[in-house]
Amino acid sequence: MKKIFKGHSPWGFLGFKYANTENQEPPKYLTGYTPVKKIHKAASVGDITQVQRMLEFEDVDVNLADRKKRTALHYACAHGQSEMVTLLLWYDCNIEARDRDESTALIKATQRQHEECVKILLKNGADSNAIDVYQNTALHYAVYNNNTSIAARLLAFSANTEIKAKNGYTLLILAVLENKPEMVELLLQASANINALDNCKRSPLIHAVRAQSKNMISLLLQQGADASLVDVYGATAQSYTVFETFQVLAKGSSSNLEEDEDTFDNKAVVKLHMAMNLSQDTSLTIMEIKHYSTKRTEIQTYMTPIQKVKV
Repeated sequence: MKKIFKGHSPWGFLGFKYANTENQEPPKYLTGYTPVKKIHKAASVGDITQVQRMLEFEDVDVNLADRKKRTALHYACAHGQSEMVTLLLWYDCNIEARDRDESTALIKATQRQHEECVKILLKNGADSNAIDVYQNTALHYAVYNNNTSIAARLLAFSANTEIKAKNGYTLLILAVLENKPEMVELLLQASANINALDNCKRSPLIHAVRAQSKNMISLLLQQGADASLVDVYGATAQSYTVFETFQVLAKGSSSNLEEDEDTFDNKAVVKLHMAMNLSQDTSLTIMEIKHYSTKRTEIQTYMTPIQKVKV
């Protein structure tokens, strides 16, 4: 006996209007994910009637894939058709189907920031830790997009915060590099490793210092980041702080520094205060930095051993 989808409770399709799939073009922001097959076109525009007719009476496979291995579920998620997602799942589509980039429907929905689709997929058992060819999970894309709402949903369904992407970056490192403090706080609340290391053994704190992000540095230190960790070049967060401080000093002449004391304080002295607070063993003082700032050649000479550190 054929299953007839009535478009009502418990899935909430009542009142969904028929869409003309023959002439309707996909939105411009979906360029590059344009459907070709008839069922994929219908799924992309949310044509419930057409998709159900094809599945029930035309014996079309719900998991039919195109040449890029994209299924109707991929297209529905890419275009934010949450009701279509529910319909396809009702017809037992493969929720973990992979396209040519190894992207699942959940990854695609997260990439396009369609939260309702993400919600439906997760509630139906989608793997929150599936990894695509770029070594990214859905949570990675939520971090890239700075979408804390979707990220929170993924974390609630056991998304792993320690899966590493390119260069060995964890999600917390990515959030730091992207300067997204709200995402950093969310990940830390989810017990992300604050001292996780990338392929160069650089911690989130080291990346924050190298990016000269005072707010991020402060946040990480308040959360207990280890300032003594050493990367593959033998440098700590303190080392990079001092290096960045000298970079600021070396860019300007002594007259410029005297004329713009506020700039010097903000970009150099404040950073050095941070560096000195990272370790009790530091031998540099603010007065020494100001002394070297008066003579450019002495700055360059003093910087010589520091510049040997690869950055």
